[in-house]
Amino acid sequence: MALYRSFFAVGFLTILSRVVGFLREILTATLLGAGATSDALKIAMKLPSLFRRIFAEGAFNASFVPMFAGLLSKSEDHADALTFAEQILSWLTLSLCILIVIVELFLPSIFKILAPGFDAERLDLTIQFTRITFPFILFISLTAFYSGILNSLDRFFIVASSPVIGNIFILVFVCLSSKVLKQDPGIDFSIAVFGCGVVQLLWVLVPCIRSGYGIKLRKPTLSPRVKTFFKKIGPGALGAGVVQVNILIDMIIGSRLPAGYISYLDYAERLNQLPLSVIGTAISTVLLPLMSRHVASGKTDKSLATQRDSIEFAMLLTLPSMCGLIVWSVPIVGMIFQHGKFTLADTHATAAALTAFSAGLPAYILIKIFSTTFFSNQDTKTPVIVAVCSVVLNLALNLALVDIYRHVGLAMATAIAAWINALVLAYLLKKRGLFVLSPELIRFCGRLLLSIVFALPFLYGIKFWLDPVVSYSGWWKAVFIMVAAVVGIGIFSLSAWLTGALNVARFKSNMGVS
Repeated sequence: MALYRSFFAVGFLTILSRVVGFLREILTATLLGAGATSDALKIAMKLPSLFRRIFAEGAFNASFVPMFAGLLSKSEDHADALTFAEQILSWLTLSLCILIVIVELFLPSIFKILAPGFDAERLDLTIQFTRITFPFILFISLTAFYSGILNSLDRFFIVASSPVIGNIFILVFVCLSSKVLKQDPGIDFSIAVFGCGVVQLLWVLVPCIRSGYGIKLRKPTLSPRVKTFFKKIGPGALGAGVVQVNILIDMIIGSRLPAGYISYLDYAERLNQLPLSVIGTAISTVLLPLMSRHVASGKTDKSLATQRDSIEFAMLLTLPSMCGLIVWSVPIVGMIFQHGKFTLADTHATAAALTAFSAGLPAYILIKIFSTTFFSNQDTKTPVIVAVCSVVLNLALNLALVDIYRHVGLAMATAIAAWINALVLAYLLKKRGLFVLSPELIRFCGRLLLSIVFALPFLYGIKFWLDPVVSYSGWWKAVFIMVAAVVGIGIFSLSAWLTGALNVARFKSNMGVS
């Protein structure tokens, strides 16, 4: 099995989406900087995204796709599959419309709870922007529904390219609107987010119609299949909801900080999410079906070997990424975001949060691997319980650290809670014999740490070359950080090869290269 090649294939599709999304963030920083308007916009975009992540992404697809695909394979005319899809579409649309109406009516009251520290200006802007952005949840959820149908038909490219198209729409709309209408950039971005949902829906809806799956709305009914669907989606939505509670907690506590601090956190989190989402998504996407097959076949040794290979692959990428983000935090933030209204002071404040977030990067990836091990053994309960405890810990750490370290304290709390979450999952897996700290894994970790020690002096040397460039004007300075990144990767790869952490023969084997 070309394990690493599968990781890279999925990772490439993910990184393409993230890069375009990153351009959107750079445009946001350039036009808005970090202040009351940017804080309001971040919250206005975060609220619909929160509901999207709970209902419209992993949990929905994990429940809908297997059932829909199974019905497709059982009937030649696909009538049962179409009926089931129409029933789910009706319930999904009805529930989302009710949710949108309720949220739109009670937005002032909702934000008094979610952002109790906002002054009148930030609160008014947040409500104004959210009234425009929140219906995005309807379109993006329907996008997830039709994406599930396309995935069942093996039309993966269309689904994978949908976020890219949506972010391109935002970039084009905001750039054109800022030149033509010259209105508040916050309004431009809010309208663009709404339009992004429409564009993404059309991007997947049209291929569905052309494939003969233009699902129609019907009167919602609770058929046995629909009841089964809701039973399956419950644990997944609960697990996703636990993660989003952490985000809500950060939002509520962060609202007590001065204007701009929520933006610092969000910009830093975007940078931290780049390696996290690419590596984590690739690993979790490939690992779950592979380990599930090993477990179902009773091949425990193969399951443990796959888990070990995944940990080695993840650490080989995430530990150097963590070091790079920490050592180069100021140059990275400055070269990417320090344009227009985003100042040098904003750069240093964002870089401090990025340093704290990055300290937890390996833990975030390990949580995905260990949770996938539980899932492959048909245990969805344990990771959710541990995640709930992590939320409680994160809340306590937030309250303890925010007054001392402000926004950096919130990032530190997230990283500390992630490491404890990962260690608890590893301990529970080890007790069940589902994780083994083998001599091979221990040797690999030792060699990897040694290679990082060798590479760090070079990273600090490059940092001194990059620091003066941060304050220069012009987009060309992004070239410096790209060149530095290539050099840094080369230095670490050489160091890992010399210490034996990068085993070329084994790497080729996992890549499926002879």
